[in-house]
Amino acid sequence: MADYTGKKCISCGELFSSGDDIVVCPDCGTPYHRACYQKEGQCINTELHESGISWGESAQSTNETIRCIRCGFENASDKIFCESCGTPLIKGQETEERPFNGYESQNAGTQQQNTAQFNPFGGTQNTNGQNNANNNTAGTGQGPFGAIPGQMVFDRDSEIDGIKLDDYAKFVRTNPLPFLSNFIRFGKFGRKISLNIPAFLFPNVYFLFRKMTLVGMILLLINAVLDIPVAIEMLQSGRLNYTYDLGIDTSGKVFSALSSAAWYLSLLMQFGAGFAANYIYYKKAKKTITKLRSDPTMTDEQIAQTLPKVGGTSWGAVLFGFLCYSGLLIGGVFVVYKFIVH
Repeated sequence: MADYTGKKCISCGELFSSGDDIVVCPDCGTPYHRACYQKEGQCINTELHESGISWGESAQSTNETIRCIRCGFENASDKIFCESCGTPLIKGQETEERPFNGYESQNAGTQQQNTAQFNPFGGTQNTNGQNNANNNTAGTGQGPFGAIPGQMVFDRDSEIDGIKLDDYAKFVRTNPLPFLSNFIRFGKFGRKISLNIPAFLFPNVYFLFRKMTLVGMILLLINAVLDIPVAIEMLQSGRLNYTYDLGIDTSGKVFSALSSAAWYLSLLMQFGAGFAANYIYYKKAKKTITKLRSDPTMTDEQIAQTLPKVGGTSWGAVLFGFLCYSGLLIGGVFVVYKFIVH
């Protein structure tokens, strides 16, 4: 007998699990729960009946699937989150090795019978795919590191400030899970601070990379100005394999004080960017998605195609920023030499 585990009953929308009483349409082969087929009274997969192909042939001819890296469930190629466990899906990273295999094997019996599957945001999810997060209610979280009492449960249809996590995931595009976790904290719990290490190490570069152009250019300008004392010292010290005397006493008290102030301000800017970057990105994502969703001429399909384009990342912006930074730094050194020293 064919194994329909993990496939979906088109009548009730629930996934088949081992032990389900399943019947198939004698004409097209579409599987149903016996109770669902009796309720419908006939096969409702009219598209297959009209096309003349069987359910098995249709399943083989559909678009490529994406295997969930956590539970192994085969999802349709247009899905962002796993329909079985809610883990974000990433094309090209499907694997048989799953990070929670040990946890799943210990709890396999419980999962197959009646209880929960692990959810990457915490909480429980029923085997029929219905998640407590649809109502954003609190439950008892259970994960590979133990229970999380009172943890809220979220899935792709959960709303954060009126916007579905699915839209946020499409906007973020790359590495969505850490961002979505922070977005939930910001939208549900009112937090505004979280650590972003890349933004701390490379403030203006990171903001430009994530297409936060205005903030990135402001930080780039500040960074270039604060780096002028360093550039002057390097030019006059010969550390660039040649020496260019600008006539500035870099060992004097005034220059040393300016260099120290610039260093502390740069460090302050790094800390500010590192702890505020995620919240700024959240506000940008919310504003962009809200604007798209409020456009009456945009269909859901058009919005789904547009979000990764207006979001995501841009190495071109990083290159442009580097060129601007270099120009501003050189220009700043020239201004100091031309109008202040001489």
